[in-house]
Amino acid sequence: MNAPVDLSEAVVLFLKRYPSSNSAEFEATVSSEATRSEVQSLLDETMAVPIEWDEKSLVEIGDEVVTVMRERHPDLSEAALRKLGSYFTYLVK
Repeated sequence: MNAPVDLSEAVVLFLKRYPSSNSAEFEATVSSEATRSEVQSLLDETMAVPIEWDEKSLVEIGDEVVTVMRERHPDLSEAALRKLGSYFTYLVK
């Protein structure tokens, strides 16, 4: 049985090769269905962050997403937050 993986580690692992899939390693490492579900919820929440586009660069938009998610989830590591920001910007570019 795998040792428990915290949510930050799970997010980083899931997005490790994004946009390529890392599902095999993720599923082999993160055995908890609850943690897997939390990761998916965070991805969904990230994509729902309201952004004022104005004339911001993609980097600025990513930073804004990181800031919002940090406020909502202060327990997430900086690495996980950065992965979520990159995930957002990749999908909206």
